[in-house]
Amino acid sequence: MKDILRVPMFALMLFCLAVIVFVTIYILAARHPKLGARLEKIFVGILFFTITGGSGIMAMPFPKLHPNVFYNLETTPPTMIGQIAIYGAMILMLFPRLTKTTQKTVSMSIKWIAGDIFLGLFLLIMTLSGLWSQTPEITFKAIFAIWGVTLVSIYVGKVYSWLEIYGLLRWLTGLLALWLLVKTNAAPDGCWTGVLGHKNPFSFQMANTASLWILYAFKDRKYRYLSLFIILISLLGLQKGCSGASRILTVVLISLWSYLALLKRLPVKWAFVCFILFLVGSIGISILVLNNLEAIIVDGLQKDMTLTGRTDFWPLIIDRVNQNNPIFGYGMQGFWQPWRGVENPAYGIIVAKTGFVPPHSHNGFLDILCQLGWTGFLLFILSFLNNIFRGINYLVKGSFPESGLPLYLLTFLLMTNLTEGGLLGVGTYWCWYVVLSVKLSLDRTAKDEPH
Repeated sequence: MKDILRVPMFALMLFCLAVIVFVTIYILAARHPKLGARLEKIFVGILFFTITGGSGIMAMPFPKLHPNVFYNLETTPPTMIGQIAIYGAMILMLFPRLTKTTQKTVSMSIKWIAGDIFLGLFLLIMTLSGLWSQTPEITFKAIFAIWGVTLVSIYVGKVYSWLEIYGLLRWLTGLLALWLLVKTNAAPDGCWTGVLGHKNPFSFQMANTASLWILYAFKDRKYRYLSLFIILISLLGLQKGCSGASRILTVVLISLWSYLALLKRLPVKWAFVCFILFLVGSIGISILVLNNLEAIIVDGLQKDMTLTGRTDFWPLIIDRVNQNNPIFGYGMQGFWQPWRGVENPAYGIIVAKTGFVPPHSHNGFLDILCQLGWTGFLLFILSFLNNIFRGINYLVKGSFPESGLPLYLLTFLLMTNLTEGGLLGVGTYWCWYVVLSVKLSLDRTAKDEPH
């Protein structure tokens, strides 16, 4: 393909064809609003699928579409220009629809920030973090990339109903499961990694897929057989992913739906307390099983004692942050920089027992601490608790099961980021958090209707 593009005539023909397709889609989307809405969902789906989890899809061409190319040191200029052209074309094709759906953006943003002031302050610190970063050129590029996906997430939270968000979530996870029919990408140890490149994030997504489609199997009997098919595939992927934490997560997420149905009948304050107890209990059970009961881990879950390794280097990370800039941290993407050698802020952080050098914190909340310090960490925790309370309020007053989605997403984000990273970054963990924050600010009690 690269050789063909080097021939001027072929390159010109390809460019002309792209222009014709672009103009045709633009005209059709302008004349048919429903087509524009569907096209928009496809484009949003492509972006969210590309950045699935914390690292994104590893199968080509998705790595070329991932916004992290803007701060990746190995990115070539053609890749960056090509990505800008692709996403720019998507936006331009949707321009007739965007002129209508982006109305009252300023008032919407004020209402959102007023409902989640802690996240607003968090975003402010994130945006300014390049000023105190040791590598500001990388940090500002990372800020640009994360703001790109944040703006898309704000738009999704503004325009889409919870029912549409649930549909988007369901099909994105379903596609991950269906991809296993084509390729499992088994690692040398035999564990499946799917299209995510590592067994842990893959297994977490399989847990997410199973729990979302189990709910759909009960909710819509028309597609029950399709739901059961995807559930079986995801459970097979879960088993082959060899992740003990993901199996516990599956039980937690599936049981959560029944628990939320009970919480809906309680007053808001009692429902909040009971939900916090559910999270504390889930975390406690996970730690108990993964860290203390070696017989269960090795014999039952087929899990090695990696959590012990994490607890060895987590205190080292906290000490390193406290030594430099405990208030504001090292800036976005400013802590884990192995290419800097001894100047790497994370240099020397190692598991003494095994010699393992972690590439990241293996904890999404610690990654926030590294990048934005204790101020950013505290603001995010306050925002998280605020959204739990607002999610409870919406659960009690909204239409179930869609009204349970905010709490489901918060539970999934919390449980997955206890042992893996990606909570803050160019990934769907961050995107779904922004979506639910915006959505809860704009529509906390009204019953959702499809747009």
